[in-house]
Amino acid sequence: MMDLQESQALISGLTEQDILQILRAKRPVQITEEGLKPSAVMVPLIRRTDGWCALFTRRSQNVEHHKGEISFPGGTIEPGESALGAALREIEEEIGIQKDSLRILGELDEIMTMTGFRVRCFVASIDWPVAIKPSREEIDEIYILPLSKFLNPEIFHTNIWKRNGEDYPVYFFKLDECVVWGATAKILKNLLERLLGISLA
Repeated sequence: MMDLQESQALISGLTEQDILQILRAKRPVQITEEGLKPSAVMVPLIRRTDGWCALFTRRSQNVEHHKGEISFPGGTIEPGESALGAALREIEEEIGIQKDSLRILGELDEIMTMTGFRVRCFVASIDWPVAIKPSREEIDEIYILPLSKFLNPEIFHTNIWKRNGEDYPVYFFKLDECVVWGATAKILKNLLERLLGISLA
């Protein structure tokens, strides 16, 4: 088991090519449960002087789902649209980053949300600095946070909620800046575990 400094050093030392190879070494697990609404998100990674960072948004009170929550750019897959196409469309609509500014590194396991969505999760690298233009209608705030912050075990918590009579783990990362929880925390947990090769839970 790695200690905090070791895991932070490992994350910091990864190159973009390292991340690409790690993500593409394993085929993403797909959800088989029927009746879920298909959606897709983009996990934007940015390499800055403080290491690899992830870009999050705080959804506005005007959106249909998950009002006020911390999320990755994403949304419902429209009819005739691919999952990757939906993720690329959503990141441009929500924060103004076009697909020619992104390099797709790979895909994480698909997840299911308690609100009835199945979510394809793509990971992309974005050059820094980048012009970010949040949609005033959809986004209230942007956070760019070092991945190393999320490796501190003191900020990571798991609660068990009920879904259709079954126990369902809900993850929380409680930072000073914000609380990342639910589907976004699950995606982030999956990413960190893939990059480190360990389990956070």
